[in-house]
Formats: sequence, structure tokens, C-alpha cells
Amino acid sequence: MSTLLSFKPTVALLDEPPPLLEAMPLAIHACNSSGHICWFNRRAVALWGREPKLNDSADRFCGSLKLLRADGGVLPHDQTPMAQTLRTGIPAESVEAIVERPDGSRIATRVHTIPIRGRDNQVMGAINCFHEIPESNAAPKDAGGEDERRCRELLEALPTAIYTTDVAGRITFYNQAAVDLWGRRPEIGTDFWCGSWKLFWIDGQPMKHEECPMAIALKERRVVRGYEAMAERPDGTRFSFIPYPTPLHNSRGEMIGAVNMLVDITERKSAEERLELLAREVNHRAKNMLAVIQSIVRLSTTKETRAFSDVLLGRITALGRAHSLLSENRWASAGLNRLLEEELAPFREGSDVRAHISGPHLALAASAAQPLSIALHELATNAAKYGALSTPNGRIAVEWVRNPDGRAILRWIESGGPAVVAPTRQNFGLNVIGIVIRSQLAGTVNFDWRLDGLVCTVEIPAVALID
Repeated sequence: MSTLLSFKPTVALLDEPPPLLEAMPLAIHACNSSGHICWFNRRAVALWGREPKLNDSADRFCGSLKLLRADGGVLPHDQTPMAQTLRTGIPAESVEAIVERPDGSRIATRVHTIPIRGRDNQVMGAINCFHEIPESNAAPKDAGGEDERRCRELLEALPTAIYTTDVAGRITFYNQAAVDLWGRRPEIGTDFWCGSWKLFWIDGQPMKHEECPMAIALKERRVVRGYEAMAERPDGTRFSFIPYPTPLHNSRGEMIGAVNMLVDITERKSAEERLELLAREVNHRAKNMLAVIQSIVRLSTTKETRAFSDVLLGRITALGRAHSLLSENRWASAGLNRLLEEELAPFREGSDVRAHISGPHLALAASAAQPLSIALHELATNAAKYGALSTPNGRIAVEWVRNPDGRAILRWIESGGPAVVAPTRQNFGLNVIGIVIRSQLAGTVNFDWRLDGLVCTVEIPAVALID
């Protein structure tokens, strides 16, 4: 039973059931991520005592009319092992449940459920295998051998590399897909842990076979997830893969070995490397372009345009800082605290820190990072020229919070500077702040010209943030 359900099926199984489905001596059905039944075999119908409707909202998670827990309490369909696995992505092993048929008869079952994941590792569905719990766990020898033969046939038919070991780590079975992936055929009962010729960590460092994820699963007696590794075939070619080692247990709960599934991610890794190379080239060209623009501005500067050139160069530099932060995260996001730290760095050095920032971590979307960087630069420039940072005793505090509705509220608070008088008209820098916040960030901005210092409040919409 555990051997059958410890591999990780492919998403294609949701659309087309395994060819040996009806030959399996077990009741099996599959559901999509919404819990709608995709397919089932006749043994499942016999055990349920009814035939559910496919992809119908009336039949979700399970085809039984009514379910009970092992203690006799009602088990709602949305709390079944299938529903739990779809919600959490965690397999269910040997869960006991009682099926009540339409004729009122009841049958005790043991349920095993495993998730089906897509390329992005999201749960796309799950397969459920269940069988009647016999009065005696001692099955006839011939029947047990037939069950094992059919399970092996099913594993051989799967296109994913699967193999098993005993409790000591000796390989006891592998399918043809594993041979194709490894590029070799290991010796049953002699090769340990994994059939790969050579193993490497994903960064290229050699990995000993006795340190591989399968060895960890057996030695620590636990499911191992979250690893990526590489292997080298005897012909020198390499492939990247994700292992899914899972311990196997007998009916008494004793560990008897483990099963492992190897998912080939070589193409995905190659695509990631190409994207990384392209991103580096784009970042390099963008930085060169900003440097060229800065050089043009400097070369075009005259005595009369010096002030304008300084302002323009400052804004270009602010864009460059945001660009660098975004490139560090592959243009996915930029941290608000990092933007502020870099913009206010001259006022945060040494023992006399004149600019303080505080607030939770906020990841700005790529489309929001550069507009907000420009706005913060204009506020800092205004403070250095006319506000709190224009005098030795002036201070700035930047605080932000995240509201329950997803919006963030940022407050720029100046104090200790010259007496403040509200401007009769907004200068160009303040206009720039309003334009980028309202038009490009889709947020709001408010200036409160208090006597002891400017307080600027910026609302950052939820769509500009990444959770």
C-alpha cells in the first residue's frame, strides 16, 4: 500500500487515469484542486455502494454517501483526508474511516492520499487510495504476491523515476524511467541509497551517496522535502532533479524501507540560467544608459544651468538606486527600508544620526519602487535645502504601518529645523512628489506645514505591495 502511494504523480493523471487503474486490487479515485472527482475505478464504486458524478459539485472529495470517523462520529466530506491534502499539500497515510452505503451498510476503510503538484509546486489535485480493513491483517500469501505484482506494473507504467530501498538503504526496486534518468541500471540489493553514478549539490559541490536525501529519510525516519540536486551519468552528462524520499512502514508501523521519486528539472534550470543571463545583460545595459545620461547632463551643464543639472542628476541617481535594488531581486520587488536607508545614508552615519526610519518589512512591486524612490528623494532634497536637514539640530523620522485592508501609510516627520511657513505655491519638487504618488503609484499624498516641521503623509495602495 505505501509503495503505491509514496510516489508523486504528474498533473496529467488528473486528465487521464493510469492504464492499469481497473486492474488494481484497491479502490482509487482522483480529485482536482476544487475537490471535484476526476475519475475512479470500479472497486471504489463497489466500496462506496454508489457511482458519483464526475466534476459535479454534489460529489466532492469522496464518492461515499456518508462518512464516519473511526470512533463513530460524523466525518464531513470537507474534512476527509482528500480535503485535508488538497488544502495543505500534506499526504495522508493510513487514516481510518467508515463508509456508510445507501443501503445503510457500513464498512471500515483505511485511506491513503497523496497530492499532485504542478510545475510551480502548487497543489493541482490529489489521488486517494482506500481499501476495506480486513478482520485479520494476515492476507493469503498468493494474494499478497499478486498485489505486489500489480503495484510494480503500475510503477513501471509511470513516466517518472521511482525506486525503493530496504531499511538499510539497499535498492530493492526501480522502474525504467529511473534507468533512463540515471543512465545506468544499478544492482538490486548491492547499490545503496540512489542509483545515480555521481551526485552533486545544486551548487556543484560533490554529494556523498550516504548524505543524499534518501539516506537522510532512512537514517532520520522522516519524509524529506525541499532539496534540489544534480547527478552525473556514466557518459558524463548531468541532470538536475528534485527528490521526494518517503519512509515505508508495515501494518505494525515498523519502517521497512523507503520510496523515492526523482523529478527531472534540467530544462527548468536551463531556462532559469538563460533568464538570469538575460536579466544581468538588461541590468548592465540599463546602468550604462543611466551613466551615459548622467555624463550628457554634466557635459551640457553651464554656469547658468548648474542648479538645474544638480537637481536632475540627483533624480537620475535616485532612479539608479531603485534600479539596483530591483535587480538584486530579479525585478520582483524592492524593500522600502532599503530605499530609505540608501536615500538618507548621509544623515544616518556616525554618532549623530539625524534620520530615523521604523516600520515593518514592506516589499514594493517593481512598478512602485521607482516612483516612490523619486518621491523620497524629493522629500530629502527639500529637507536638506529648506527643512529640518538644513540646520545642524534638525531631525527626520520616517514611519510606516500596514493597514488590515492591505494599504500602507508612510509619514515623513521633520523637526528641529527652521520655522515652517506653508508655501503660497508648490515648487517643482513638491509637484514631482504629487505627480509620481498620484499618477504612477495610484496613491495619495498630504503635506501638513506645521510650525515645527513638515509632516508628509503618503498612502501606498495594496496593489503596489507584494505580500
